[in-house]
Amino acid sequence: LKAKGESVLLAAFAGKAAARIKEATGFEASTIHRMLGWIGDRFTLGSLQDQTVIIDESSMVSSMLLAEITRRNPKRLVLVGDAAQLPPVGEGQPFHDIIHYFPAIVSRLTTCYRATEAVFKAATCIRNGDQPLMQDESEHEKWKMVATGDARSTHQYILNLAKTGYLDFSQDIILTPRNDDEANGAAAIVPLNKDLVEIANPRESSDTDKFKAGDRILNTKNMPNLDIWNGTTGTVVSVEPKGRLYIKTDYPVTGDDGETTTSVTVPKEEVKHFKHAYALTVHKSQGSQYRKVVFVVLQRDAYALLDRAMIYTGVTRAKQECLVVGELRAFADAIRRNTSKATVFQQLARLGA
Repeated sequence: LKAKGESVLLAAFAGKAAARIKEATGFEASTIHRMLGWIGDRFTLGSLQDQTVIIDESSMVSSMLLAEITRRNPKRLVLVGDAAQLPPVGEGQPFHDIIHYFPAIVSRLTTCYRATEAVFKAATCIRNGDQPLMQDESEHEKWKMVATGDARSTHQYILNLAKTGYLDFSQDIILTPRNDDEANGAAAIVPLNKDLVEIANPRESSDTDKFKAGDRILNTKNMPNLDIWNGTTGTVVSVEPKGRLYIKTDYPVTGDDGETTTSVTVPKEEVKHFKHAYALTVHKSQGSQYRKVVFVVLQRDAYALLDRAMIYTGVTRAKQECLVVGELRAFADAIRRNTSKATVFQQLARLGA
């Protein structure tokens, strides 16, 4: 398209996915919010009339956000993604619904260059509703499932992995569907991060700040003035006595001078929106990939949180190795659960609107 002289915009919901587009194509890419000129309470971009817009990781895009793009009337809109992944956290699931109700405008990629690799083969089984092997290894990838027991036993197993050096949190991640577990205080995001930070970056008795240099962190708020968004991850470089946080982001952002950088200064009043990020929910990991993924599956989450899309999305975050831990019956049950999301789009399509 660019060779033909067309103006093309590349974007994705998550900054991490946008950075991967740039890495893969060599062309500039941004978050959808940045493309549309989000300033905290509204989108400021006028028209997209002369633009071809290509959106990657489109399964993450809500109906509201897609509407903001389409109402700006782009010359051409191309949505790229995997409909087997989790639907958006927000309203609707337009990418999934368009594929289902308008197959004539859908193209499918059928060639995969990872077809013989272990994690890819396991993910393909899951996508098709089949059970993967308990263990597999290929030239570049490893896949393994370990029955580690209930939440407390699995929590301790993960801590032991961290203590033995199996994980490098600058490139590896723990994924679990649950934020907290008030009953057991185990194998959920809050208790895992609380314990893992003491292993990965131990505190001294004199440390009083929430964060210290070397901590892995996650931003939970869109901050357009810093070009960091909900889901941005990075590493703390230093903490200023006045409370400002200096971080190195995992992907380049645009600085005040318009140049790309990975160095960001977070004002004191915004630090409260950051959390530790040694363990993440599957939703927060979307758009990212990691060297190793340790994926937690437990019976407590079998019906409220786990389904095929959750499992598939989690394991496909792994580039080289995926280790599934917990109660493996929950894993098997989740693959058989292919849940659906009722949307206004579906109702309109059935009515022929």
